[in-house]
Amino acid sequence: MKNRGEGMRVKVTIIWGLLGVMAFLSGCATNSIFSSYPSQIENIKLQVSIGDFTGAQAVLAKKSMGADKMLYLMERGRISQIAGDTEASIQDFQTVLGEFETKEAAAKITATGVASGAGAVMLNENAIPYRGDTYERVFVHSFQALNFLGEGNLDAAAVEVRRANLEQKLALQENENELIGAQDEDEKANILRGNQGYESKFPALATMAGRVKNSFQNAYSFYISGLIYEINGDANDAYIDYKKALEIYPGNSYIRGDVARLAKYLSMDEDFEQIKDSVSGAMMASPEEDEGRLVVLYEQGYVPEKQEVNVLFDITGAPNNMVFPTYYEGELPRRPLVIGLAGERLGETETVVQPSAMAARALSDRMAGMIVRQGLRIIAREKMKDNQISSVFGALAGLGQLLLNRADLRSWLMLPAEVQIMHAPASHGEQVLTLRNGSISADVIINVQPGRMTVVHVIEAGGQLHSRAVTI
Repeated sequence: MKNRGEGMRVKVTIIWGLLGVMAFLSGCATNSIFSSYPSQIENIKLQVSIGDFTGAQAVLAKKSMGADKMLYLMERGRISQIAGDTEASIQDFQTVLGEFETKEAAAKITATGVASGAGAVMLNENAIPYRGDTYERVFVHSFQALNFLGEGNLDAAAVEVRRANLEQKLALQENENELIGAQDEDEKANILRGNQGYESKFPALATMAGRVKNSFQNAYSFYISGLIYEINGDANDAYIDYKKALEIYPGNSYIRGDVARLAKYLSMDEDFEQIKDSVSGAMMASPEEDEGRLVVLYEQGYVPEKQEVNVLFDITGAPNNMVFPTYYEGELPRRPLVIGLAGERLGETETVVQPSAMAARALSDRMAGMIVRQGLRIIAREKMKDNQISSVFGALAGLGQLLLNRADLRSWLMLPAEVQIMHAPASHGEQVLTLRNGSISADVIINVQPGRMTVVHVIEAGGQLHSRAVTI
């Protein structure tokens, strides 16, 4: 009777797992189950490269009704920003931020309910609706701040940079404390204990992730925050955020110049003495009375796509082939944007953040949890007799196994691979600003006004430079 009861319980477990598969396939599934996410966005990038923004937006609109709504709206919001459709970009990013809050509230339920138990036996990471990474959330706030800045809405822009700063503060406090979702702590510990040094199995990922201290502190975000505070006349808060940006990315001479300039202006004598010798006079120069301040924000290329890799791990004392997402080293753009004004070379941009490294670090930080979840699924499947599965649902179980063997390759792919900045005093008046990156060039008409800041937001996407200038 005991064996019969045990067999019945196993069958019930299988039934619930397979019912989860059917419910998943009936409309709750993410769009990336049968077609990898990078392959979907590759077509979108092609549309962007030929300037078919309307077509790209329409395709994403059709995909933004399912479980991965957040991800497709992030892509569409970014494309609208590239196209100069600020109103549409603002609307999409507002919806995305609402989705982040909703997903965050349900995070524990999602992690434990889907990543463990019967449903996890049949499905994999792709079954969990995309809930984003902190670095993506910070970029949404930063891009939204730039949207509002371009509209001249300083109050709304200030709200977004404060939210971006808060996200980073909270993430730093929590230190990316991921929910692994393992109910059996002994099994979890055994899986990790048997696979110590797993990082060596992902060497390229480790190299990329090693370029940043963490995946959520963003010098570009703090720099934008500093700009907005300074435009609003709040030099003290601007100084604080420029210093935070410099702490995160100390190699940028423009940020160092801003810190030195405001330290001198605010009579932060000790700070100024410590930094002045590492900054050229031109970098920390304040505009003359008849000059304005020109700031160029340059977002270049696209973050790399995740790729699938098969790795052997020891689970319950035996080698098991497991599938994971990873990143491989690719050639970063890293070409500076050369800025010209009035026929003369004004300067060139310098790197302030590499979103590609942040994406790699975010994935690396989650790898232990992914190993545990896959290991638990292997253990759970071993407890189910293959003949029981096939006798109950046959081919449907095979479909479940197929879904198990696909890595989750989802991430925000319209993010830039590299972000650079540049600033300099500029003569007042309407004039042509020239932008050149190798063979790519563009002209932008700017109207510099004394004592005011002109911000030029430049995005390189699909081999084209898209720019927008605002003087505030």
